[in-house]
Amino acid sequence: MADRNEITVQGRLGADPVRRVGANRASWVTFRVGTTPRGRDRSTGEYKDGRTEWFTVKTWGDLSENVADSLHKGNPVVVRGKVYVDTWTGENGERWDHVIHADAVAVEIKGGTVKYTKTIREPAAVPGTANGVLTGPDGSQWEAREDDDAAAEDDENPQLPGDDITEEELEGELSAAGLGTFG
Repeated sequence: MADRNEITVQGRLGADPVRRVGANRASWVTFRVGTTPRGRDRSTGEYKDGRTEWFTVKTWGDLSENVADSLHKGNPVVVRGKVYVDTWTGENGERWDHVIHADAVAVEIKGGTVKYTKTIREPAAVPGTANGVLTGPDGSQWEAREDDDAAAEDDENPQLPGDDITEEELEGELSAAGLGTFG
């Protein structure tokens, strides 16, 4: 059995997501999520907020692009990923921060609605496809056939996993995950 350090956090964005680019031109998106527990004070019966815990969330690839295009300060989210502690030395001595390397980010829809839009990204240009000639990774070349164009037309409206799920199944999955109801 492999040890895993996964965490799921429900909270709100403290600021808009920020796109970052490293020295090797790799890009990622970071944002901060604050989570504040709320409970009833037994002596007064009033609800009170607890201490807010902050997490830095890092995302890569398509997830990072979708996060940057979709989320804004104050949005309620559910984040799942591996948790780490980053440490560094600052002006006031050693500092630390909880960092989640997210593999899933969702908008929490208990208090609002979301319209889901599939993202279709154009593939990057493939070298060696000029003039109808395709070049393979081993340097071999061949001409594109007419049936390749037909397959490309089918790819314009792909059937993605989950497209055939019913509204009742989706509501059951959301409820089972503790994410509210559909609609």
